[in-house]
Amino acid sequence: MVKVNWTREAIENIHELREHFEPRSLRYAEQLTDQIFEKAEILIQFPQIGRVVPEIDNPAIRELIYKSYRIIYTILTEEKIDILAVHNGLRPLSDISIFD
Repeated sequence: MVKVNWTREAIENIHELREHFEPRSLRYAEQLTDQIFEKAEILIQFPQIGRVVPEIDNPAIRELIYKSYRIIYTILTEEKIDILAVHNGLRPLSDISIFD
C-alpha cells in the first residue's frame, strides 16, 4: 500500500483555500477542503491514476483534477507519494513556488 504524504506547501494551499471561502460560506469551505483530501485518497490504491503535469513533462510528477483545482503530486517510490501542491487551475502553474 502506498503512503501519501501532504507537504507543508500543499497543506498551506488547503488552508488558503479554506480561508478564502470561509467568509462567504463556512460549509462550502469545509466541504471543498474535505473533498480535496478525499479525492487524493485514490492515490493509495492507484498512484499513477493522475496525468503527467503537461508543463513539467516528468512522468513522476502528476496531477489529479478536482473541480478547478490541480492536486499535484510526485511518485517518490512504489510505496511513497508526496502531494506537492493544490493549485487553482485557472492560474498559471508558475504562480506556485514548488517549481522554482
